[in-house]
Amino acid sequence: MSDLLNHNQLASIFFPALLLSLFLTPLIIRSTSRLNAVDLPDARKLHERAVSRMGGVAMVAGVVLPLLFFTPLDRTMLAFLVGVLIVAATGFLDDVYRIPPAAKFAGEILAATAFIFIGGVWIQEFGDLFRTGEISCGRFGPILTILCMVGVMNALNLVDGLDGLAGGIAAIAAIFLGLFAYLGGDSVPQWILFALVGSLFGFLRYNTHPAKLFMGDTGSLLLGYTLSATAVVLVRNDHAGIHLAPVTVAAVLALPITDTLLVMVRRLRHGQNPFWPDRTHLHHQLLELGLPHAVVVRILYLSTAAFGVQAWLLHGAPEWVQFGQVILLAALVHGTVYGLHRFGLRWDGGSKPAPSPADRAGTAMERLLGKSVWWVTAAIAIGLVVPIFALPVLPRVVGGIAMAVLVFIGAMFPWREHLHRSSVVNGLIGFACFCLLALLQAAPGSPSWVPAYIAVMSAAVLLWVLLKMKYCGHRGIVQISAFEMLLLGVVLFFALVLVPALHLGEGLRRMLLAVCMESAAFLLAMKILVRRRPHRNSWIAVALLGALALIVVKGFVSTGSTVNFVAAPAHATAAQR
Repeated sequence: MSDLLNHNQLASIFFPALLLSLFLTPLIIRSTSRLNAVDLPDARKLHERAVSRMGGVAMVAGVVLPLLFFTPLDRTMLAFLVGVLIVAATGFLDDVYRIPPAAKFAGEILAATAFIFIGGVWIQEFGDLFRTGEISCGRFGPILTILCMVGVMNALNLVDGLDGLAGGIAAIAAIFLGLFAYLGGDSVPQWILFALVGSLFGFLRYNTHPAKLFMGDTGSLLLGYTLSATAVVLVRNDHAGIHLAPVTVAAVLALPITDTLLVMVRRLRHGQNPFWPDRTHLHHQLLELGLPHAVVVRILYLSTAAFGVQAWLLHGAPEWVQFGQVILLAALVHGTVYGLHRFGLRWDGGSKPAPSPADRAGTAMERLLGKSVWWVTAAIAIGLVVPIFALPVLPRVVGGIAMAVLVFIGAMFPWREHLHRSSVVNGLIGFACFCLLALLQAAPGSPSWVPAYIAVMSAAVLLWVLLKMKYCGHRGIVQISAFEMLLLGVVLFFALVLVPALHLGEGLRRMLLAVCMESAAFLLAMKILVRRRPHRNSWIAVALLGALALIVVKGFVSTGSTVNFVAAPAHATAAQR
């Protein structure tokens, strides 16, 4: 029961943060012109038009207000909120008035100092990084902690150079830190990180390429402060037998940290001010290789996720082993980019001219596939609904999960601009497909034929997709946007990291991996269905939300059963064996 209450509280933090960020952002975009807080294009920046840089204000509201209203205000939470207000005020002043760098640094230092001394938390030691014994901070612990927090704030500030980049990297890091907080039973960082992730998803809805607004210094300093503050709290506390060394939480943030350090060293070598902005960051180097904007963001998302997975896999290893592995992975990432520049290798676009009709065999097949669109649309819609009616009355926890997914998709979906925000639309449709298929197969009491039914249906859909790609030139559907990759990463995180971490059983893990592949087939098909009629995006979203609503109804007409939803498939699999 305590776990259920904890999950409910996390949901009561995540969704208000999401909704506040979603609904405040358009208001902020409209009011930006009055504050003159717009980011103008110049030689160092990549956008070609004036864009609002006040998105961080909505993010701050999304983080602060749910924590104030839905969590107890203990000493650590009070310290965190005081620091947030200081760092947000600093960023806001810089976004509107462009304050001197020294004043911005002073605000960052003040925020970190307030958090440390009000909360009474700081780093006591850095661990045995070189196999020579513990590196104790001693009386310099508070000062070193302030320096580390300020360093992370500036690292996130400097990595904010592409649409969706800083927000996505911060979301990935927050998810991994949230896993450590959950396993350690540490409530305060859990609440903070859930509020941050909810606020970030609301922001990314508008910041995904092409961005309608930027987070500005208000947002980037908030990200750096929040991630560094929760990292300090996680290092301080050892709960439930899980010990987190400073190097473990630092590994999650290693990509922006190493990028910032290397850029500063490079500037010093050339006799330049290490804090002077330029175009030598990792994302700039990748762009100079000819890589498209979206590809660069995807590469950096994958790199951040790789550091997070490494931190999770090695969190119980000796600190010197963890430190060495972080250095090796950082050397691999940065060294690969350096090597590509060194040898003059560039991305050639990777695109080939579409084959002409004369080059495509089987014009009869083309005509047949062209006429099949309506039938495939109807078959997918009916086929996904049939198993729902076969489900028994479900536990309320299943209905609650379906309700959470429904609210997330319904709120995030760009209903009025679905024709222009295809990256967000595709990501949300893919995520909805995954959740629907997972609920159909993992729900307690689900008929035994449902997994086989969905597997056959997805195989048939995939065959149709492959035929369309071969004969009708739909090969571009396999390209995914950064937002699609972010939601796909969340799905894989559940299957590959969260399920093993919570010991939920091999059966559930395999089922979720199978659902990933099945939902990918449906997503590709839906991309084809909307290719020439983008208005179908809304129809597909409504159909998926309707299917989830049916599961909600089946869950909430229950007589109050509270079956453990996530553990059921694993137990069932064990019993079958």
